[in-house]
Amino acid sequence: MRLRINIIEGAAILLVIIIAAVLFLYGGPKPYPTDKVVVAFGDSLTRGYGTVSPDKNFVSYLSEYTKINIINAGVTGNTTSDALIRLKSNVLDYHPDIVILLFGGNDYFDGYSEEVILANMRAIIKAIRKEGAKIILLGGNDKFAPAYEKVFEKLVAEYDIEGYVPNVLRGVSLRRDLLFDEVHPNGKGHKVIADMILPVLAKVLTEL
Repeated sequence: MRLRINIIEGAAILLVIIIAAVLFLYGGPKPYPTDKVVVAFGDSLTRGYGTVSPDKNFVSYLSEYTKINIINAGVTGNTTSDALIRLKSNVLDYHPDIVILLFGGNDYFDGYSEEVILANMRAIIKAIRKEGAKIILLGGNDKFAPAYEKVFEKLVAEYDIEGYVPNVLRGVSLRRDLLFDEVHPNGKGHKVIADMILPVLAKVLTEL
């Protein structure tokens, strides 16, 4: 009798192990590769200007979700020209696997032409690609710059960008409860942005 119980218990344990393995391989959420280097390269939106603490911006939320220590290389007020100057030291020297790019808003506010933005972004993308990293491009706010998305759509098609989130401020820019000011999200707004980016980041991570 005792032997029969042991056999049944053993079979039950084996069944649980098999089910767990099947769920892990085919149905369950898989852990992200935490050994990968991810850099978020951008301006004040990346830096988290307008949030109450450094752990309340979309970069920190993505780090929390993926358990990857994503490097925040955002600098408030930066244009694409500024980005080119610090690209090597702030991004390439880390030898990243993925770079999340968010630039262009300050260029528009400063009156830079679309041609200048395109030229600078092309140079940035080429340098990152030369390093062997994949790119996730975040589109800006077409509330202020209607032509913004067209510039980035052109870049996505031209360079076959691995990940693209158009108009990253959609669902945020028209809600006062998600904004710090007319342009910058607060902590709640950054969480909305992180939730939009996460599926794209997850997809690119699985392709590494």
